[in-house]
Amino acid sequence: MENSLHRHLQSFGSKLSAMIMPNIGAFIAWGLITAIFIPAGWLPNEELAKLVAPMLRYLLPLLIAYTAGSNVTGIRGGIMGTIATIGVIEGSDVPMFLGAMVMGPLAGLVIKQFDAFTRNRVKPGFEMLINNFSIGILGMACAIIGFLIIGPVMLGLTSLLNSGVEFVLNKGVLPLVAIFIEPAKVLFLNNAINHGILTPLGIEQARELGSSVLFLLEANPGPGLGILLAYMLRGEAIAKKTAPASGIILLFGGIHEIYFPYVLMRPVLIVAAIAGSASAMAYYQLTGFGLVSAASPGSIITIAAMSPRGMTLQVILGIVIAAAVSFLVAFFLVKGKGVQSLEKAQDEIKKLKNQRTQQGSIQKIVFACQAGMGSSAMGATNFRGRIKQKGITVINSSIENIPPDADIVVCQSIFFDRVSRKNPKAEIIIIKQFLDDPALDELERRLTPPSKEILTPAMILLGASAGTREEAIGQAGKLLVEGGYVEEVYVEKMQEREKIISTYIGLGIAVPHGTSGSHEHIMHSGISIIQYPGGVDFDGEKAYLVIGIAGTDGKHMDILTSLSTILSDEEILEEVKKTEDKMYIYNLLSKI
Repeated sequence: MENSLHRHLQSFGSKLSAMIMPNIGAFIAWGLITAIFIPAGWLPNEELAKLVAPMLRYLLPLLIAYTAGSNVTGIRGGIMGTIATIGVIEGSDVPMFLGAMVMGPLAGLVIKQFDAFTRNRVKPGFEMLINNFSIGILGMACAIIGFLIIGPVMLGLTSLLNSGVEFVLNKGVLPLVAIFIEPAKVLFLNNAINHGILTPLGIEQARELGSSVLFLLEANPGPGLGILLAYMLRGEAIAKKTAPASGIILLFGGIHEIYFPYVLMRPVLIVAAIAGSASAMAYYQLTGFGLVSAASPGSIITIAAMSPRGMTLQVILGIVIAAAVSFLVAFFLVKGKGVQSLEKAQDEIKKLKNQRTQQGSIQKIVFACQAGMGSSAMGATNFRGRIKQKGITVINSSIENIPPDADIVVCQSIFFDRVSRKNPKAEIIIIKQFLDDPALDELERRLTPPSKEILTPAMILLGASAGTREEAIGQAGKLLVEGGYVEEVYVEKMQEREKIISTYIGLGIAVPHGTSGSHEHIMHSGISIIQYPGGVDFDGEKAYLVIGIAGTDGKHMDILTSLSTILSDEEILEEVKKTEDKMYIYNLLSKI
């Protein structure tokens, strides 16, 4: 249950971060304009300061909405999300970040469902008309709903959350937040907290006060840096050797995930991280220092850039405090019982990071190369044709433009460091060549669902009786349902097919199956075989064998052809009609 909860939280966090992270550059642009040109900025300019309000009210929420909608169903989803969010924005008097994070994916889902419904129903030549008017009409409806209903609800929710933030700050309990944030970071839930909650609330606070401490709660690299410093002095073997380089990457690159294995080597070190983070939070709360916008990645460079005028050193002092306290606590905890190897801890990190892939819920695979065109495009196209599991997106990308929601990134070894820094949460598969590589073969085996036997002994019923062909078809369909081959609706489609034309094929055999549009109700290809010694009337003909067929991906005709070939032997056919040994039939037909 814990793994399931963690997996769902991790998935939720990835969805939130996929809305915000692609737009962090826009947040930084707004933050820089604010820090430089407002009256209290570095270079006050009354005219340029006019950019601040419209960017905050319109640009940032609409970018979030477009990204969220496009994550659901591409450009059409992005356009729908943008239209819908305008209603939320105008339906309130505060920046609607939470509203955009709700309306963007919701509107994207609306147009996705509409497109799925009309996919095979639009007449040729009317596609553009339907596409444009569907967005226009549904977008208008979503905007109105956003204005009248969602906007006021989001306004109330925002006010409630802001009240919660004010309560925490006024009561002086902000340091206690570290108890939740630091363990969550090690479990890769930091994006759910930072981008889903802290950034939207921080923007609202920065709008009112000019800066917000919320931007510093998760982004502070100090707690991790202190732990790495302790390993530099008291660590052993490979952990001691790698800690300095990891510290540089953490401090200047802002990749916090790099210190997580060191915590897992000695889990009690989470106390050091909490102590360091809580100390910095106490300092920031007492002094009132904060950032003008989100600092992502959480490096000292980004934090310095987002600091208000004249407060850069004071803000950085909070990083120093966090690192110092974390180091002092970690210094006494690095050695002791329960220390495991760095390699084992890194394996645990991989399990945490790739838990979704191990649970069979991979959604996006990215083939990446330098330019994102030639070799990776060929590799993605080739691999897309190899995998059989539905619901997995395989795309190609340049190293710099790998989507933040990629579950697996396939690249060559020369790009490993860049990919791991840019997409620390993705599983990385190293290959030598894009078209034929053992690593791709192994990935294909992981992704290909285990094949289900077309026929099992449980799908064979001997000595049965039925008064009508409808009853016989129902019995054959019931076996397919119970065997997990089809949904119950498919049995109805079998009955419909029989009313159109009889499925009796001669020689005492009937092969009932669904209508041409019933393939969506088939989960696996399979057959059921029922023997009727007394026969069943099929439109004036006696059927002694009723074979229910369900075929996916065009396998229907292959199954029928194989059955006809085997049962064309009269001696074999007569034995199948009379045998009392179902294993005889299974051994005869299970390999078709």
